[in-house]
Amino acid sequence: MPDVKEIQAQDSERRYGPKATLAQCLATIAQSFLFIGLGMNLSISAIVIRDLYGNPNSEFSITITEASWYGSFLFIIHPVGCLLSGILQNKFGKKRCMILANVPSIFGWALLYCAHSSVLLCASTLLMGFSTGFGAGSTSSYVGEISEPRLRGSLGSLASTAMRVGTLLMYILGLFFDWRTVALYSAFCPIICICFVIFIPESPIWLIAKGRNDKAKKAMCWLRGWVEPEKINPEFLELVHYNEVSGTQGGKIDIDLNKKFLSNLAQFKSPAVYRPLRLMLIIFFVSFVVSIFPTRPFITKIMKEVGLSDNQNESLVLLTGLTSIGCIIATAIVHRTGKRLLTLLTLSINTLLLLSFGTYIISVKAEYFSSSPLISLTFLCSIYFVGSCGISCIPWMILIEVFPNKSRGIATSASSGLAYIILFTLTKSYLLVEMYLSLEYTMILFGCVGVFGMIYFYFYFPETENKTLLEIEEFFVSTKNG
Repeated sequence: MPDVKEIQAQDSERRYGPKATLAQCLATIAQSFLFIGLGMNLSISAIVIRDLYGNPNSEFSITITEASWYGSFLFIIHPVGCLLSGILQNKFGKKRCMILANVPSIFGWALLYCAHSSVLLCASTLLMGFSTGFGAGSTSSYVGEISEPRLRGSLGSLASTAMRVGTLLMYILGLFFDWRTVALYSAFCPIICICFVIFIPESPIWLIAKGRNDKAKKAMCWLRGWVEPEKINPEFLELVHYNEVSGTQGGKIDIDLNKKFLSNLAQFKSPAVYRPLRLMLIIFFVSFVVSIFPTRPFITKIMKEVGLSDNQNESLVLLTGLTSIGCIIATAIVHRTGKRLLTLLTLSINTLLLLSFGTYIISVKAEYFSSSPLISLTFLCSIYFVGSCGISCIPWMILIEVFPNKSRGIATSASSGLAYIILFTLTKSYLLVEMYLSLEYTMILFGCVGVFGMIYFYFYFPETENKTLLEIEEFFVSTKNG
């Protein structure tokens, strides 16, 4: 087996053409349908609440308490799916887990279509939440393992872009159909995802860890542009070395890590795992707050409060369209700007916007000047757009690359699961916080969280763009980053 210097020398000579970029994009787009489904799952609650909350003309109506639970239930079951996925993907592989993840979503949409009570509404969102949770860990680690360092940031951001596309698609459907018809059409998304994922290869790193080197070479040939095995041999040797360094070579992961549940938890004692996990939880919390994610199931209520009672459906499409454009911009520029600069820049702008929005609402209520729907819409559009250009996409970009190989499955799943526990807590408590603080001071509170994030990330957020997975792992292991 060649040493590290020999591998690096071979690696410096490795060049892949545009076919490699195409192949990796196709594989990423196929599994991104899971994130399109996540976007649809997240946004269907706004359409259902719009049509059923306090509506005497509907088949049945829901109260504000039922709306609050329905809008946040998806996030509390999500971690259960993440945890199960983290355990199973090391045994069965990322591809099988991605296929299996779509099954509960199909049943969830079918149950929503047939729902005639708030209980069935909540049951449907539990199935959807479990489905997205189960798929999140495997999809995130999959992209990190199949992509070259030069493409990893851009391909990682496609997850956020796909989620925004799903949300946009949901709101467009909501323009023309009622919630029940929207649920029926939405069931096609997980079916399409299964059909696409069947044709993409398994993660080469997972195959090497299982000792299936021949299949790993075939997968790498596919992912590097359908090339001959000789072309990918230097990178293949690098991945074999990486598995040896990570302690997962030749199926050891089955023996050492899957014996029992406690062995999975023991991995979190390592600095290479708990340090990036700490960073991930903080960046998820800050990104959710400054991108006003907790308000989104109740965005129509906020629109009414700031003078946007008319044309709410069109405004929802506009807001979601801007987030999709923002994610595309982030995908295009992250390779040039780096993740650190993009995070600090967009976080700073959104923090200023939130503080300004809160001040504007205070001024309107104090009658310093009259309310303007255009100003309110501009603030909301700017917060949605700027957040999607960086701070709301970055967590999903770095999630795929900050954890070591032998812990990546369980660690990415745990991070995703804990992120959605945070989002559940924020979403469930949002109406209560707004009731006590009022909308304007809630926005100012969100801005203060942004200030904290700016300070923390300035000192502790590393640059991961154009770094190999081993280099990133070594950064977190070093004592100076404790």
